[in-house]
Amino acid sequence: MKKRVSLQRSITLSVLSIGLLSGAFGLAYAYWETKHSFREAIGLGFQELARQSADKVGLILEKEIEWVERFSSLPEVREAVREGTRLSFNQQALQRWKESQRPYFRSLVILDRRGHSVGEVTSETTRTYYSRQPWWPVVFEQRRSWVGELRFDEMGHGYLEVAVPIVDEAGAVLGALNAVIEKDQLLTSVLRSRIGGTGHVMLVGPQGTVLACPLLPPGRHTAFMGPLRNSLASGRERPEAAWMEVQDDAHGQGGGIIGFASVALRPGIVQAETWSILVRQDPNETYAPLRLLVWKLAAFGMLVIAVVALLRWRLGRRIVLPINALVERVQLLGQQSGKQPTMATQSAGIVEIDTLAASFNELAERLERASRERGRYVAELERANQELVISEEHYRMLWDHSTDTRLLVNEEGIIRDVNRRGEIKLWTCADRLIGTKVEDLFLEEDRARLRRLLEAVIATKKEEPAGEMRMPSPAEGTLIMEVDLVPVENAGSLVAVMVQLSDLTEKKRLEEQLIRSERLASLSQFASMFAHDIRNPLVGIKKTLELLGQDEGSQPSAQRQWWDDMRFTIDLLLGMINDMLDVYQESHSGLPLLTSTVSVNSLVADVVQLFRTEATAKRITFHLEIPEDDVAMTADRRRLLRVLINLVHNALKFSPQGGKITVTVQAETQGCSGRESRGTSSSQATIQVADEGPGMAPEDLPHLFEMFFRRKDPGDIRNGRGLGLHFCRLVVAAHRGRIWAENRSSGGAVFSVELPLNQEAYAVHIADCRGSTAL
Repeated sequence: MKKRVSLQRSITLSVLSIGLLSGAFGLAYAYWETKHSFREAIGLGFQELARQSADKVGLILEKEIEWVERFSSLPEVREAVREGTRLSFNQQALQRWKESQRPYFRSLVILDRRGHSVGEVTSETTRTYYSRQPWWPVVFEQRRSWVGELRFDEMGHGYLEVAVPIVDEAGAVLGALNAVIEKDQLLTSVLRSRIGGTGHVMLVGPQGTVLACPLLPPGRHTAFMGPLRNSLASGRERPEAAWMEVQDDAHGQGGGIIGFASVALRPGIVQAETWSILVRQDPNETYAPLRLLVWKLAAFGMLVIAVVALLRWRLGRRIVLPINALVERVQLLGQQSGKQPTMATQSAGIVEIDTLAASFNELAERLERASRERGRYVAELERANQELVISEEHYRMLWDHSTDTRLLVNEEGIIRDVNRRGEIKLWTCADRLIGTKVEDLFLEEDRARLRRLLEAVIATKKEEPAGEMRMPSPAEGTLIMEVDLVPVENAGSLVAVMVQLSDLTEKKRLEEQLIRSERLASLSQFASMFAHDIRNPLVGIKKTLELLGQDEGSQPSAQRQWWDDMRFTIDLLLGMINDMLDVYQESHSGLPLLTSTVSVNSLVADVVQLFRTEATAKRITFHLEIPEDDVAMTADRRRLLRVLINLVHNALKFSPQGGKITVTVQAETQGCSGRESRGTSSSQATIQVADEGPGMAPEDLPHLFEMFFRRKDPGDIRNGRGLGLHFCRLVVAAHRGRIWAENRSSGGAVFSVELPLNQEAYAVHIADCRGSTAL
């Protein structure tokens, strides 16, 4: 009989030693490889940042040197050096140089070849001082620019000295320009760069001395030692940028990584010393991710060992064969062939495997019974799902392809669903509509009624027809909708309310067009008959007045003005009759114009004279704002006069007693350049008629010039038949102009007519302008 042992004990004894050994070696190798790669990545990053900062410092210095060089090349500077006169920045030519000077220039000195300061009293001591400066031979002998060392004053502020040659047109050096630049503001933008919490950029001298640091004053830094100092002192022979691990990073910390790069200027500039940009970071912050990674690797190694200890089993036949047999039985159980796994008849000798085999036998029997029950349940569920899918598809098809817009809203009036027709009609996708209130889709005056009807449907659970309501549309303006509210119930309880919208906009529009067409047809026929019948008697009256007017001795001079006014009124009536025939002709092909040169000032004067008697009776005064020079245009005088009569007559009707009517004429003139023009020319003229009446309702403004449009107050006897302003629009449009109306801020209305002026006068004016220019 075989000895029974524990499976867990057998696995632990056979695998634990192998797992510990392999985990230790793997962890050590991973740590070494990670540390090496991490140092390389950090070093290269610091090196690149140092190189970029060095390039930025070089560009800033070159820009300021270039400013000094460009300033030294100005003719005014050369002339000052030749003449030995003081250079003043108040000169207009040097004003822009003064305005562009950087705020960190401390001084600017101009010297001639003898070392004398231009425009100043210079002693022999001063001349000797400048001639002994290290930049003197560079500027005067090599004709190159020079940049000095970074120095510090007693306040701790650093500055930089720059010298450039002043060269004449032939290339000879006339003198030198010496400038001192403050280092603090110059390098502030570069030293602001930070890496994490402690990483920063420093400026280092050629001997490893820190010149600028954003964290510590330069005097509190320790000097660099060892290979880094040697590399910094090697000047231009050292590489452009590099990195290394140092024992002291000038902040009293060792083991850190340093990236450095030299600051190089363009070849034409001589540097007294070479500076370097150095990037450092606290080693604790630098290696913090590495330490965290080591802990993670250690935890991962322990986890691997634990997993190996749990999964590795003794590979002997005593363990492998029973497990393989059990696996084969499990595979037979999972196959769809219908073959049943065999029952275990022989003990494996291991407690856990024997128990597992017994449990598997019991599980196989239960699974078989459950499989048969599941088959029946699945078949029934598939049939129900298929019926449900068909029902949902049918419902969605009817919902989306409905000819009307349909919305489902809850008891709070929030939209929960919308059909496809609704998305198209409302020009909004369903995602944007769902979650909004249905009443927000309608105009403000219909929202309260819709809210009351919705509450009634929810309370009574009965359908409520809401009638016609209006809603704004971004594409079609205002839509007229017939609204029905239908409750949706489930198991006797209300779950939603369906809002059905039937679009009546097109139907209403067609009805209005039909009524309008019928009215136009009737009115056209009546107008034609009326105009035809009344024109002949008016012609006879006109002839009679003309005969009476020819007899000058039979009437006093005072009555002759009356005869003239009567003839003028008869001419207007005949013109109105002809206009009526033109406006209501069946072809509606436009008004025929009889154009001539018309004086706008004369038109306004005739209209004001015509209505002066009526205005005097109502104590209304006319205020004319007309330019002194006559404004001429090519137009149909009779019809344009009729437009002004309509506008002034409307202003008289709606002006209060004692009011004022203002008639304004404005012309946009184009004058000549050069000598003063002998005349004026205009491209267009604007005539405005303003009154002090009640004004117009804002909703009526867009419809004032439509045929048959009248104000909404039917009891106002001043309302016309909606024909006068429509005729004005036809006449102005025939003249290629435009007419509009608006309310005045001080009260009343103002009508404006804009018309193009005659082209003949414009051509004469252009010729006159050219002649004046030739003179």
